[in-house]
Amino acid sequence: MRSALSPAFTSSKIRLMVPLMVEVGTQMVETLKQKIKDSNDDFVDIEAKDLTTRYANDVIASCAFGLKINSTIDNNNVFYKMGKEITNFSTMMMIKIFIYFLMPFVAKILKIKFLNVKLTNFFKSIILDTMTEREKHNIFRPDMINLLMEAKHGRLVYESSGHDIDAGYATVEESLDKSKSLKTDWSDNDLVAQAVLFLLAGFDTVSTVMSFALYELAINPDVQEKLLEEIRENDRKNGGKFDYKSIQNMQYMDMFVSETLRLWPPAPALDRMCCKDYNLGKQNNEATEDYYVRKGEGVFIPVWAIHRNPKYFPGPDKFDPERFSEENKDKIKPFTYLPFGSGPRNCIGSRFALCEVKVMLYQFLQSFELSPCEKTCIPPELAKDTFAFKLKGGHWMRIKIRP
Repeated sequence: MRSALSPAFTSSKIRLMVPLMVEVGTQMVETLKQKIKDSNDDFVDIEAKDLTTRYANDVIASCAFGLKINSTIDNNNVFYKMGKEITNFSTMMMIKIFIYFLMPFVAKILKIKFLNVKLTNFFKSIILDTMTEREKHNIFRPDMINLLMEAKHGRLVYESSGHDIDAGYATVEESLDKSKSLKTDWSDNDLVAQAVLFLLAGFDTVSTVMSFALYELAINPDVQEKLLEEIRENDRKNGGKFDYKSIQNMQYMDMFVSETLRLWPPAPALDRMCCKDYNLGKQNNEATEDYYVRKGEGVFIPVWAIHRNPKYFPGPDKFDPERFSEENKDKIKPFTYLPFGSGPRNCIGSRFALCEVKVMLYQFLQSFELSPCEKTCIPPELAKDTFAFKLKGGHWMRIKIRP
C-alpha cells in the first residue's frame, strides 16, 4: 500500500497543491488583518497554536478532501470540529492507542474502535461522495482525493522528473522494495482510511511545528529580520510571485525550519519493531554479557533526547539556524537528526509537511511583524497538564501589520 501511494508525495505532485495552500494562507492573512483593523490598537495578541491548527485544518480540507473552508472566520465549521475530535488525544484515546500498540489481540477481542461511528460515517460520506461526483462529471482537482482515485485505478506512478531531492534538509527519501507488487485491489475502506490517516498525521504535527516556528520568530527578532529579508529578496526576484521551486531555493528558510524541527520535533520519539536479532554489545564497563534486541521486540528511539544531546548539537538549547548552513550541515552525524524518522518506515509526507510550513511562514512573515506579549512563555516551558505538545499557557504573541 505504501509503495502504491508513495508517488502521491513526490515533489511533482505536491507542487500542484501549492496554490491550494496559498489560497488558505491568503484567507488567513486577510482575516487577521481585519481583526487588527477592527481593534482599538495597531496590534492583536494571538494564540499561535489555535491559529496554526485552523490553518492546517483548512489546508488538509482543501488538499486532501477537496473542501474549501475558512476556520479562522467560521470557528465551528463541521470539518474543523470533526478534525479536532479525531485528533483529540484525551486520556481515553491514549489508552486506546496503547492497547492497539501493545495488545492488538485484546483490541480485536473487545472490538475497540479507533474512531466512533459518527466520525467514520462523516469521513466516508465526504470522500466517497466526492469521488463519485468527480468520476460522474470528469472533474479534476490536484488534491489527495484525485491521487487516491489514480491509485485505485493503478494510474499513480513515479514521474522521472528529477525534482524530488530539493525539498529541504529535513526531507527523507523513500527506500522501497521495488520487487514487491503494488496494491491494486483498493476497497472503499482502504481509500477512506488513507485520507483519514493523512488528516491524523498532518493535523496536529504540522500545526505544532508552525506554532513553535512562530514562537521562535517572536522571541528572536534577529532571526525574524534575516528570514524577512530573504522573503523580500525572493519577492524582488520573482515579481511578487512564489511557487514550489522558489520556496525550496530559499536557503535561510530551510535552515530556520530545520532548526525548528530539531529543537521542537513534533514526534519526540519513534517506535519500530525489530525484524531480526541484533547484538548491541555490552551496555557499559560493568556488563558481563552482550545485550541483544530480539526479533519481534519493540524499540523506542528518543528523538527529543538525541536532538538535544550536546555531543551531537553543541549548545543544544539555543535556537540557532546556522547549524544547517552550507558550511555546517555536513557536520551533522547521520541518524542524529530524525524529525521525520529514517529508513523504509520514515514519514511518507515529509515533502508535503515542509512545503506547507514554508508557505505558511512566507505569507505570515510577509504580512506581519511578530513580537512577545505579556502572556508569552519566556523562557519556554512545556505544558504538563496535557498529552498535547505545547507551551505552558499557550503560544501567545503579538502581531502587527507590516507597513
